[in-house]
Amino acid sequence: MNLIKNMSLANTLGLASSAQFGCILRYSEDVVAARAFAEAEGLPFRVIGAGSNIVPMPQVRGVVGVMAIKALHIVDEGDMGLQLEVGAGHNWHELVLYCAEQGWFGIENLALIPGSVGAAPVQNIGAYGVELAEVVASVQVLDGRGGLRWLSAEECDFGYRSSRFQQCPEDIITAIRLNLTKAGHIKIDYPDLARYFQGHADVTPKQIAAAVIDIRSAKLPDPSVNPNVGSFFKNPIIDNAQIAHFEGLDLSVFRTGVGAKLSAAQLIDRCGWKEKQTGQVRCWVKQPLVLVNHGATQAAHILEFASDVRASVADAFAIELEIEPSVLA
Repeated sequence: MNLIKNMSLANTLGLASSAQFGCILRYSEDVVAARAFAEAEGLPFRVIGAGSNIVPMPQVRGVVGVMAIKALHIVDEGDMGLQLEVGAGHNWHELVLYCAEQGWFGIENLALIPGSVGAAPVQNIGAYGVELAEVVASVQVLDGRGGLRWLSAEECDFGYRSSRFQQCPEDIITAIRLNLTKAGHIKIDYPDLARYFQGHADVTPKQIAAAVIDIRSAKLPDPSVNPNVGSFFKNPIIDNAQIAHFEGLDLSVFRTGVGAKLSAAQLIDRCGWKEKQTGQVRCWVKQPLVLVNHGATQAAHILEFASDVRASVADAFAIELEIEPSVLA
């Protein structure tokens, strides 16, 4: 583990940023050493992946480790399924394509989500009718005392775009294990996918992944062309008592087991943000949940735009939008 002063931090928002100290974490021992250095110097210690879900300030205080632990092997396999262990530094989309190519069902609906495998459980990533929590067997973490242990899916406390890891940053994810199936685990009832396949239920993981890639590519900007972090806001959760009110406003309400979700994109659109641009930041015209950087150089510009969006939604609907990416300062 080599510490680098003022290490540049790659991020999909295209912002210039550097960490006071940075390092590449290729082994769990690197995590232990980097955290020990940070503690000895009285500095904060953070771990990032591909930089696809962060809004970094120009100067980030402390030690930032870039997760690069690689592993990919089958832990257990039977006639109908298998358990796959993957290192936290593996690219998520590449993992999806690999599993789809093998004919393994479980994560094909999560294709083209940017970022690393280690970041996926933190947010409990989800798309097109599937959440990561549905296939996670366990998550390996290096805890604050330097102990390496596996947490069960139940211990991860997964929720909508949430997990225990958001409240326990001292637990650094080093690997995950996924329960995948070899046949019959098809989820294409999500409206976009249902229209794509038009009633054809006999499809392969590779076909589903390809469909998701087509659908996402048509709606969402490529970060390498239009810098962004994907969804900048979470869909707000309301309780059952509020459902009738928002349905009366002709807003989409998606019922869940614990209440209902509103479409943050729809709320933002209703406030007119699809057509607005402030400085060099604007909402993506095809999906206002995504904020695109058209040349802003600092995180403050992105966050100011986001604050204006949140204020207008709060004023119009009394709904407080929650920012999804992490702000690194």
